[in-house]
Amino acid sequence: MIRKGLCISAAAVCIAFIVGLSTVAAAGSNESQGGAAAASSSAPIKIGIIGAMSGTNAILGDWLKKGVTLAVEQQNAAGGIQGRQIQLIVYDDEANPTISVGLAQKVATQDQVMAAWATTNSNTTLADVPIFQQYKIPQLTNGTNVGITQQGSAYIFRQCPAGPAYEDPLIDYLVKLGKTKYAIIGDNSAYGQGETSYQTAALKRNNLAPLDVESYGIDDKDFTGQLTKIMQTQPEVLLLAASEVAGGLVAKQARQLGYTGIIAGGSAMATPKFIETAGDAAEGVYFTSPYPGNSANQMTRAFASAYQQRWGEAPEEHGANSYDGAKMLLLAMSRANPLTPENVAAEMHKISGYQGLQGIFTYDATGEGIHVTHVGVIKNGQRMFLQ
Repeated sequence: MIRKGLCISAAAVCIAFIVGLSTVAAAGSNESQGGAAAASSSAPIKIGIIGAMSGTNAILGDWLKKGVTLAVEQQNAAGGIQGRQIQLIVYDDEANPTISVGLAQKVATQDQVMAAWATTNSNTTLADVPIFQQYKIPQLTNGTNVGITQQGSAYIFRQCPAGPAYEDPLIDYLVKLGKTKYAIIGDNSAYGQGETSYQTAALKRNNLAPLDVESYGIDDKDFTGQLTKIMQTQPEVLLLAASEVAGGLVAKQARQLGYTGIIAGGSAMATPKFIETAGDAAEGVYFTSPYPGNSANQMTRAFASAYQQRWGEAPEEHGANSYDGAKMLLLAMSRANPLTPENVAAEMHKISGYQGLQGIFTYDATGEGIHVTHVGVIKNGQRMFLQ
């Protein structure tokens, strides 16, 4: 049941900051527009970020915050939106739905945000959808569970493809290689369960079925029991429905147990965190990603240069999709007249043919905007795209 009260643990501490210099004025409130400030021209426009900033999935929050912050800093340096600077308010929900719902209530009713990223994870995103729908506030996410955009909300927007777009081309590619024996291991969150179901459906479409399906808790570190069962079925391909850290540990432990077949998975396996965690076991792992890489074209090279300069590290796909989402939100905000959350959502739905880092975005009525990923493989610790 969705809790309506504020529920924030000690770890879910707000980190509020204004990106760029602005004069902060007292803001009035407009409850019919989710409490967003109907403020003077000098008041900052508040945008919330709710996500996993600590725990197993903390890297997701870090990438989200960096991608959004870069886009907002660039916009503020160019004069902001309609003459106003943008303020980001960041919260840690620890990938916990109960905490996330409390924070969603807070940003909607107390912080009076114009829009919010909510969240980094599918399970928390799903929990937050009714809150932002109720207050008519745009909600952006990079969660991949298909159910996120099937709740009837006109205020949810996915800034990356949904789960099947990652698993379908991956399994089709592996089937073309002649592989017919598959096993699946994934976490028991909405993300992991979703990816497992998309992998199973893709196999079924190719007249195949997994030899074994194993699951684990999102904070688990030892997968010996599940992998031992899987190896008894002698799969040619081990499919991961896993996050970056857990996926890397699964790959490493599978190799340590003597598994010599193919390891493959979706977007998490395309990240530096997976490669770092898996170590040598990352070599030869197949993945899918909508982001074609930092050197793919002029746009990605410019983004990668700016990201590297700002954060001292190369971007990966989560930073890229967060940047894409932020740029489109800022575009919608610049077009909204008057500038209210409900009008911003309406402008988001009008985005069509937008060229982002990941490809072309055209938002539909459900909040889906992009549908294509690319298959790749890890070679010598680097991503190499195959199609």
